[in-house]
Amino acid sequence: MKKIFKYYFTTALLFLSIAIYSQQKNIENVLDNNYTVVPTFDVRSNGLLGSSYINEQFLAVKLVNTDKTYLMRYNAYKDEMEFEKDGKLFYLTKVYDFSITFEGSNKVYQVFSYQEIKGTKDGYFVALSKGDKVSLLLQEKIKYFDGVKARSSYTEDKPASLKRIKDKLYIGYKNNTASELPNRKKDLLKLFSSKSTEIEAYAKKNNLGFKNTEDLIEIFKYYNALN
Repeated sequence: MKKIFKYYFTTALLFLSIAIYSQQKNIENVLDNNYTVVPTFDVRSNGLLGSSYINEQFLAVKLVNTDKTYLMRYNAYKDEMEFEKDGKLFYLTKVYDFSITFEGSNKVYQVFSYQEIKGTKDGYFVALSKGDKVSLLLQEKIKYFDGVKARSSYTEDKPASLKRIKDKLYIGYKNNTASELPNRKKDLLKLFSSKSTEIEAYAKKNNLGFKNTEDLIEIFKYYNALN
């Protein structure tokens, strides 16, 4: 009996080791299957104001299912995660269910599919609250604004610029799709389906608003904890 138990235990450990190794190789493959960044703008040559990045520094990140640390930064204008390898700059391949955690701020990015004017797009979102049912997501955006020529000798030219615009909140689903949160409370409550009455009562009891991000985090946590 002991020999049988030892055999199955050893076999289980072997399969676990293989699974962990496979996960690690998949992560390394994600880093290997990328393409070189070709900058659209050269700030120094054309006087473009602003930055493409939420933080221009490369910061330490941990990728899902690995203990290795990598250096990355988020290009919010391009909606790409950048890293350096062999002296070259690369975009990280977008992969679902693949979290990227910036260690200093504990900020977690994850890829979701969402709808834009031009169609469906995969993009990075900050996971404010992750749950088994839904997640509360934040989309960070930097937008390009054309320069403006002076209309008279009394005014000056305004150079082209990159500016941070207002962040948007989204609800993320288990199928890796995301939808922008509606502004109206009654429309937001509809997202919680049969639990909308419980959510509304919980929010009222705890004095939580539906437009405050911190309050929404608590509401999403409560919803995910419901049976």
